[in-house]
Order: sequence, then structure tokens, then C-alpha cells
Amino acid sequence: MRTIITATLLATSLSGCIVTSSNTLVDAVSLVGTAASGVKSFSPNTTQNPIVYNKDAIRDVCIEWNGSVALSDFVPGLQGELQKHGVQSRVYDAGTQALACPVTLTYVGYVKWDTKVFSDAYTPYLTYAALTLRRDGRVLGTAQYRLGSFGQDKWASPGDKLAPLIDALFPGNPVVADNSPDNLRGGGNGF
Repeated sequence: MRTIITATLLATSLSGCIVTSSNTLVDAVSLVGTAASGVKSFSPNTTQNPIVYNKDAIRDVCIEWNGSVALSDFVPGLQGELQKHGVQSRVYDAGTQALACPVTLTYVGYVKWDTKVFSDAYTPYLTYAALTLRRDGRVLGTAQYRLGSFGQDKWASPGDKLAPLIDALFPGNPVVADNSPDNLRGGGNGF
């Protein structure tokens, strides 16, 4: 009886419709399918309108620091995703010339604050990011991330949110190392 009550509570807490039948096996399979689709919705959105003019492999990038993005793990997340593609990166101050670095990456990010489930502390989260890749001032590609319409990826890490953008901007660089926890993107959804 406890199992039925637990399954019913879980099923009613998920979004969407659920049809019950007299066959418990059918109900269990339906519940698992609903739960799996709910978990999938927590993964970050795909890249918005990527434009890439260069598909050659890139090995070194200089990232122009943008102090207006008030998210402490934005640049480390960005560098981690670049490293997965075999791209070495270093950061330089905005307004200074990146010496001996023909390929540069600039970024913009918008941050909002909210409380996580079962917490009273406000936490920042990334709602929008745009990356622009340039070689000697010429645009090689640009990609954008926007928070999902239902906020399903709201608490995903910046690295997880930036991963599809890096994948789009570096098509000539296959993933060579996955240094995220348990070798999974989206491992930390913030709950």
C-alpha cells in the first residue's frame, strides 16, 4: 500500500497528464516514462541561432574578461568546456590587446537571482549568454544561450549551459576529454 501511495504522489507531482489503469505493470511503465521525460527537461537548452564561418580546428583562445557578468563560475565553466575540446585558453583584461593570441572569445551574460527549492538563500543563475569567436578581429562564429521557457535548466551550472555553445563554435574540435563529474554533462542541476 505504501508503494501505491508513493507512486501516486510522485505521479501527481509531475507535470502533464497521467492515465491510470487496473494493471499495475502498465501504471509502473507509465510512471517511469513520465519521470524519465521530466528528468530530461532539466538538461540545458540547445544553442540559439549559432552562426559559424570557420570549421577548422582551433587550439588556443584568449578570453576577454567581462566584469559585468557577475557569476563567479562563468569563466571557469567556459574554460572547462574549451578544455574538453582540446582548446587551451587564457584570460585577458578588456581593453587590452591579447598579445600573441590571434583567436579571441568575447562573452555577454545576464544573471538573475532566486531561491532554490527548500532554501531561503538567494542564488545567482545564468539566463542568457552570447559568445563571439574572432580571429584577428574577423568574426569566426557566434552562439547564444537562453534560459528554457519553463526554466527547466535554471539551476544547471554555467559550464553545462555553455557546453552546447562551445560544441557549435568549435565543430573542428571533437570532444577529447570530459572532465565533468561522473563524465556526465548536466550532473549538477542544483537540487
